[in-house]
Amino acid sequence: MRALADELFLVGWDTTSTGRPRLHVQGVELGLAGALIAELVLAGRVGVRGSTVRLVDPRPVQEVVADRVLADMGNMPQHTDLRTWLVYLSQRAVDDVSGRMILAGFLEREAPKLWRRKPGRFFATDFGPAAWPRTRLHMALTRWQPLDPHDMALASLVEACGMTDVVVEDPAERRTARRHLTTVLAALPPQLTDLARHVHAAVGDAVLTYRT
Repeated sequence: MRALADELFLVGWDTTSTGRPRLHVQGVELGLAGALIAELVLAGRVGVRGSTVRLVDPRPVQEVVADRVLADMGNMPQHTDLRTWLVYLSQRAVDDVSGRMILAGFLEREAPKLWRRKPGRFFATDFGPAAWPRTRLHMALTRWQPLDPHDMALASLVEACGMTDVVVEDPAERRTARRHLTTVLAALPPQLTDLARHVHAAVGDAVLTYRT
């Protein structure tokens, strides 16, 4: 499994124990929306600059969720505000990303009670793959290992969502991990830097709304 949004889901959602998100749901939704855009940036289909996002190559990537995002951007070229797209995609991000993993056999969903407006609980079908994104990032950050572009993007979005401490749970390791993370973020391509910055701001706004 290397789809960026799938791996961010597995960091932000406890699929091996409670089946519930580790962060408030709006934060996870916005992070997943950012990851879906980042997938297309890495694939060379979408460009991000500052606060704008544009379709640069409409060719499908042959993956249903990603191609749906491409189709939406192609059908609404007048909308280029990145924050607008983050909010728009966040509304279906949990369903889209979890659905992709359910179809692939990685997740099972326990539907919520009929009277509850919650996304339900998700459980991994195999503990190892479910834990691997967090484990891989933890090892890379605490051991100063090099990260490929995929994991650089994942680390930036994990940080943007406020989940780095979820990856590095031991307080004794966090100082070392954050020093390495600083070097990783400094080397992040500008498009992903801009994307992570806007995800961070959107999640921050959502946290304030959530608490009030």
